Amino acid sequence: MTVIECQFTTGVVEMFDGTTDGREAYLDTSTGATNLNHKKIHHIRIHDIRTQKPAPQLLREGYETMIHPTSLTEAEFMTYRTPEGKQMIKDRYWPELQALIQQKTGAAKVVPWHFSLRNQTLGYHPDEIFFMKTGISQPASTLHIDNDHSTALGHLQRELGEEEAKSLICSYKRWAIINVWRPVGAPVRRWPLLVVDHSNVPNWNYADNVARVYRNNDPKYYKAHDNFLKPHPDYIFRYVSELRPDEVIMFKDYDSRTDRVRGTPHGGFQDDKTADDAPARRSIEVRLFVFFDDE
Repeated sequence: MTVIECQFTTGVVEMFDGTTDGREAYLDTSTGATNLNHKKIHHIRIHDIRTQKPAPQLLREGYETMIHPTSLTEAEFMTYRTPEGKQMIKDRYWPELQALIQQKTGAAKVVPWHFSLRNQTLGYHPDEIFFMKTGISQPASTLHIDNDHSTALGHLQRELGEEEAKSLICSYKRWAIINVWRPVGAPVRRWPLLVVDHSNVPNWNYADNVARVYRNNDPKYYKAHDNFLKPHPDYIFRYVSELRPDEVIMFKDYDSRTDRVRGTPHGGFQDDKTADDAPARRSIEVRLFVFFDDE
């Protein structure tokens, strides 16, 4: 298949750069202690998915973008920190995406289970806000992949219960986690989301291409470890220019089938074209369990 690339931007991404002692990486969120080396800064070219030919498909390339308006307003999304706002997003927004993913994948069952709304604080790097413990999520500044098999299974068991998780895995031939990402309020002009196309990397796998980073003393964190992407010269970086609130990026978070794209690395990047007066980025990402009758 010939892929035609027409437009791109340039910018900075931050990536895993090993540990100080050669051991598995850790971060103590209570003290800031870590054996992580400082993240490595890469100045890269990021291709525009809008001009990618043929257009990528969620189940083939692992990511896809499309127009998909929502019934929720910006003001309604921004009530996300209150119990009532959280419940409204679950009651009204989740069913929209459940129907979308069912239609896009032909899945037998789709279960939304988690959302994150990122509300950028201008004047700070996202890592600074993390250690300031404001409780307000910022753009993810390190390229990562949300789940490997162990963390995906942990989510399924925690959210649905171990018995229900076991029943679903036994009832369906394949299962996956899919993420749907949308701007809130305004097109994205600061810290856009990029996805990493690793189709040019032979035998890409978690053991060789992803580093586990364990969080210590963080009992509220909802998974056993993070998965940071290791650099590779053959990655292709992609984004959607001026992504609007009536558009979404869908990407594969995890797939139980091992001979397909198992997950799509992603993260925010600092676009060289960002104007000084560009608004803070607001975005919402929803994760959905997806079960298939066929392999």
